[in-house]
Amino acid sequence: MATLQKIRSNKITQIAIGLGMLAFIAGSAVEIMKSSAPDTEVASLNGKSLDYAELNQMADDYKDVLQTMGQLPQGEQVSNEVMAQIREQVYQRFLQQQMLEEECEKLGLTVTDTELQNIIKSSQHPLLAQTPFRNQQGQFDYTLLQQFIQEREQMMSNPQVTAEQREYMDRMYRFWCFIEKEIRSNTLMEKYQVLLSSLVMSNPISAKSAFDARVNESDIVMAAIPFTSIDDATVKVEDADIKAKYEEYKEAFYQPNESRDIKYIDVVVKASSEDEAALREEMAGYAASLSKPDAVIESVVRQSQSLVNYSSAPVSKNTLPRDVAAQIDSMAVGTQTDIYFNALDNTLNVVRLIGKVSRPDSVEVRQIAALNQDAAAATKTADSIVNALQAGADFDTIAKAYNQPATKQWITSNMFEGQTLDESNKKFIETATTASVGTYNKISFEGGVIVLQVTDRRQMSDKYDVAVIKRTIDFSNETANKYFNDLSSFVATNKTLEAMQKDQKTYVLLDRNDLDAMTNDIVGVMDSREVVKWAFKEESKVGDVSEIMYCGKNREHLVVAVLTAIHPAGYRDANDEQIKPILTQLATQDKKATQLQDKMKAAKSVADVAKMAGAVSDTIQHITFAAPTFVSKMAASEPVLSAAVSAAQQGKFVSAVRGNAGVYAFQVIAKNKTEEQYDEKAEMQRSAQQQMYMMSRMFQTDMRDPASIFYTAFKNAKKSDKRHLFY
Repeated sequence: MATLQKIRSNKITQIAIGLGMLAFIAGSAVEIMKSSAPDTEVASLNGKSLDYAELNQMADDYKDVLQTMGQLPQGEQVSNEVMAQIREQVYQRFLQQQMLEEECEKLGLTVTDTELQNIIKSSQHPLLAQTPFRNQQGQFDYTLLQQFIQEREQMMSNPQVTAEQREYMDRMYRFWCFIEKEIRSNTLMEKYQVLLSSLVMSNPISAKSAFDARVNESDIVMAAIPFTSIDDATVKVEDADIKAKYEEYKEAFYQPNESRDIKYIDVVVKASSEDEAALREEMAGYAASLSKPDAVIESVVRQSQSLVNYSSAPVSKNTLPRDVAAQIDSMAVGTQTDIYFNALDNTLNVVRLIGKVSRPDSVEVRQIAALNQDAAAATKTADSIVNALQAGADFDTIAKAYNQPATKQWITSNMFEGQTLDESNKKFIETATTASVGTYNKISFEGGVIVLQVTDRRQMSDKYDVAVIKRTIDFSNETANKYFNDLSSFVATNKTLEAMQKDQKTYVLLDRNDLDAMTNDIVGVMDSREVVKWAFKEESKVGDVSEIMYCGKNREHLVVAVLTAIHPAGYRDANDEQIKPILTQLATQDKKATQLQDKMKAAKSVADVAKMAGAVSDTIQHITFAAPTFVSKMAASEPVLSAAVSAAQQGKFVSAVRGNAGVYAFQVIAKNKTEEQYDEKAEMQRSAQQQMYMMSRMFQTDMRDPASIFYTAFKNAKKSDKRHLFY
């Protein structure tokens, strides 16, 4: 069991690997991918089908990985919202993995089993350092991994091994499988990146050019006329102008999936004065019970359904809600507040201060467990351990004799404060936080006795034994029914969008454009997936009005929606009501630029431009070709100005330079060079690193973004996405 104990000591739940972990889950799905029946296929990509059950399994596997790593709480049900996010991440990773493998297959790129094992044995991959198989120096230990695998095989066939131990070892083994698959996926991605980046590797000429662009600086005086100086209403834009801009920016208006627009009414149900009065009466009963001398505090707080759990372990003030923490300082031990309202979280509250002590915020401990089903035998073993230690025996030596690590571990208050603790944990925390440094303490629990030594403790601070009854002022069924009936009456009277728009004194219509089929919530309305599902029903038509839908975590939102537009997958039309204003603005800016450039033609100097209506002027220093120039007077970043200034001769007047925010005129008043010396090797390395960074960004970018390395392949792929029919 030595390996098991060592793995436990490394605290796998504190590992954080990031979104890259999804490669394991997606990779597993690829391996089990089979042709799906039409009624259960949720998506497909170039002939690879993703089944409803398979997507669910991928999401569940990923959830387990997150829980094992402590990024999601274990033993708690994951909310629908979180599961929706997990499914979306897993699905997107599945698509990316498919595109990567297709491209690599064309190029003959693979990662063999032998190559994978060599990477693991070399202990160099960064993911290995995040596993529990590490030595005392924190480095990955391949021998420890092998020991774990062998020990797991032995334990799985040993009938005396407990179910808890089997589950733990099995979970650790699944986690190692995840690490192994992630390394394989990362290595394949790295090979593809290296291959592509080698096509744009730096050379001495480009390296010298990049160096000059960075070290050659210019100072200028400039004048500019912003586009905003011309009223949009005075600029005439023709249909031909809009068409031209559409062709120029057409790729930006491509959408891979269908989207839809809705208008909706969102009614938030709020508690009435009668609801608050009823809660106050209920709170008064709990407050009276809490104040009794023989009150069982934990029972009273639990029965009250307080939002704040009671923990008999004293807690720091900063772990309490802000309003409660503000009350504590002015309270004496044994006193209790009146019922008070907190507007920030819409709650009624009662606080009772039971005790106040000084405890350390963190303690360092080590322990030896005397495990035995016989309590008397376990106590006897623990006594002998304590006697030996008090007689001067070495702690590490005794721990090894019991096949246990003697690793010192820090326990911080944020690990347990505010948690509901069972009796064993209460004993452990109480002993660890009150025992003197260096002493040996016995803690009895079901199944054995722990010999605990506190080796260090830090930062003593005030801790509070405090009971808090905090209840949200919720609306009653009667109140909810009144809101529903009022909205229902409005919809019955106004059955079309036009009718609703005429009567906006009663309810306000809100817009939500470009809804994706898998959008989980509409703006301002949590748990509003039902609204999206209604909008994407196959039978839904433009102009349809929905029934009243309950949304929100507590069904506090009543929503009525109207479907106003359907945008098929592909290029949005130039006359689309959302696209045309963008094109019009771009065309308007073109015409403004032409007007301002014509206006500047007569100018002979920066001073002449500065005198023109709407112009601003400034002096800007340290302009280089390598970085866009920020013009504070225009509140704009202007890359074109950097290029024009770098190319201009000192003393020469340059005008009519079009930028993002206006048209510029400038004169270079000084050209300088920084003291940095050219190092060809270092400059080529810098350039290569920049190219690799840009390449990695292209891989990380969403495939629906033209900046993605997979954009074109994904755009042209044969794909379907029917997830909205299932979730």
